[in-house]
Amino acid sequence: MGLGLESSFNYKSRVFVVLWLVNFLLTFTVSLVSTPKPYLTKDFINGSDAAAVEAATTEAWGIILSLGFVASTLGYFLGGFAADMVGKRLVVICSFAVLGVGCGVFAVAPNIYFLFLASFVEMFAVGFSGPAISALAADCSARSSRGMAYGVLNLSWVMAQVPAPLLGGFIGQVVNLHTPFFLAVFISIVGMVFSVLMQGKNASVKKQTAETPVAVSSVSSKQSTSLTRVIMIFGATNLSMGLLNGFVNPVLTGMLMFRLNASLTEYGLVLSIASSLVTGLVQIPGGKLADRFGRKPLVLFGFLCIPLVLLLAYSRTLLDFTLIMSGISAVGNISSPAISAWMTDLVPAQRRASVFGVTQGINGVGLSVGPTVGSYAWNSTKPDATIPCSIAAIIFATALPFYLILKDSKVP
Repeated sequence: MGLGLESSFNYKSRVFVVLWLVNFLLTFTVSLVSTPKPYLTKDFINGSDAAAVEAATTEAWGIILSLGFVASTLGYFLGGFAADMVGKRLVVICSFAVLGVGCGVFAVAPNIYFLFLASFVEMFAVGFSGPAISALAADCSARSSRGMAYGVLNLSWVMAQVPAPLLGGFIGQVVNLHTPFFLAVFISIVGMVFSVLMQGKNASVKKQTAETPVAVSSVSSKQSTSLTRVIMIFGATNLSMGLLNGFVNPVLTGMLMFRLNASLTEYGLVLSIASSLVTGLVQIPGGKLADRFGRKPLVLFGFLCIPLVLLLAYSRTLLDFTLIMSGISAVGNISSPAISAWMTDLVPAQRRASVFGVTQGINGVGLSVGPTVGSYAWNSTKPDATIPCSIAAIIFATALPFYLILKDSKVP
C-alpha cells in the first residue's frame, strides 16, 4: 500500500489516518502509565520520616526518568537509521512489541529495580518509533502545507495525552496501581495490529523525487556541508529542549505531589488540562500560521513563554499551577509544527528518518541528564521553586541563538 500522494496535502488519505491512529495509540499507552508511575515508585520507598521518603522518592523518580531517556536516545538513533534501511512499518511494529514488554514489567515489578528496567524498555520503544512516524508525516505532505501536516499529526499525541493521564490516575486510585499497566499491554497489542496496515519500505520516498530540500545544494560537495549544518543547528536546539524537559519533570512532580499535595487523580487532571489539552488547541493554528507566515517567526514566538516559566515558581494552589502551565503550553507549543516542518524542508526525503533519529537522539541526551539535575535542584531548594524555575528559563533561552542564525525555509 503506497502513500497515495494524489494531492499536495494528503492528511485525509487512508495511510495518514492510519499513521495518526498508530501515533495516538502509542502515545495513549505511554501517557496512561505516566500518572501511576511516580506513585508506584513511592510505594517501594519505606520509612517513617516524611522528608526522607520525599527525598528518596524524588531521587528514585529522577533515576527512572534518566534511564528512560537514555533508552529513548538509543532508540532514536537506532530507529532513525533502521527506518531508512529496513522500512518504517517494521520499525513501528517492533516498537509496539517492545512497549508491551516494558509495560508488562511495570505491572509485575517486585521491587524498584524492576521499575528501572521497565522504564528503560518502555522508553526505548518510544524512541525507536519516533523517527519513522515523523518521517512518514513528511512523506505525506508538500513543503507548502507541511506545517499543517505536522499540526494534524501532533493532534494524535496531544489528544491521547488529554484523557490518558487522567484515566491512568483514576484507575490507579480506584482499582490499584498495577491495573493501568496491564491495560497498556493490551493497547500495545492493538497498536501492533494497526501498524501492519501502514505502507512498506520507503514507497513514499520514491514518489517524492520532485521536491528539492531548501538547504541541500545540487552540488554533492556542498550538500554534505549544508546538511551537516542543519543537523548541527537542530541538534543544538534539541539538546537544549531535551535538557529543559528532563530538568522540569521532577521539579513539576515535586511541586504537584509534595508542595501542592495533589492526589493521584488531581495529578492526572492537571497534566491533562495544562499540558495536553492546551497543547492540542494550538496545533492546527500553529500549523496554519507556519505555512502562511513561515517557520522562523512562529518558532521565535514560542520563546515568549519564558517569563511564564519564571512565574510558575510563585503558584500556591493547583488552580494557579494549572493556569500558568496552560499559558506555557500554549505559547511554547504553538511552534511545534513549525519546528518539524522547518527541519524536513531542509533535508532530502530519503534522509528524513535518519536525520530525525539523530536530532531526536540528541534531544534524548538532554532528557537523560535533565532529570538528575532537576531532582537535585528540587531537593536542594524545596519547597521554594524559584531557583529551579530560573534554571529552566535559562536553559530554554539557550536555544534561541541557534534559531536566529538559521534562515527560514521559503514556502512556495
